[in-house]
Amino acid sequence: MFIGEYEVSVDPKGRIHLPAKVRDTLMDVYQPPLIVTVSDRCLAGYPARQWLEKYEKLEAEPYSPERGDLLRAISASAEECPIKNGRILLSSRLREYAGLERSAVIVGRIKKIEIWSSGRYAEASAKWPATELSGKIRELGF
Repeated sequence: MFIGEYEVSVDPKGRIHLPAKVRDTLMDVYQPPLIVTVSDRCLAGYPARQWLEKYEKLEAEPYSPERGDLLRAISASAEECPIKNGRILLSSRLREYAGLERSAVIVGRIKKIEIWSSGRYAEASAKWPATELSGKIRELGF
């Protein structure tokens, strides 16, 4: 499973070095490559098998032109990002969408990772002050 928060750099070519824990989990448990796609205000990285399972589940539902458009958009927004030398290469299109420049934050979300621009992540995190977050976490039983 993917957990934790990791600050990483984005080099001028758009490469991000995956933290060892993220890389090891992907290699040992899920198998590469990583499928990276757009998410709310960040990028989501799924092990290929999981991304394909989610896509096939949607594709198995009854067809409509609207569903076809949605499936097309889902597959068009995703990119396979093989791991080379512990890094993934993010296209300029994905970097632009997520606002990634020099620094980023990778957040584990159990079965996927999120890749945030440092600024957007700071804004999103500020919405949950520590005391309020602690209370919400206790309400959920953690």
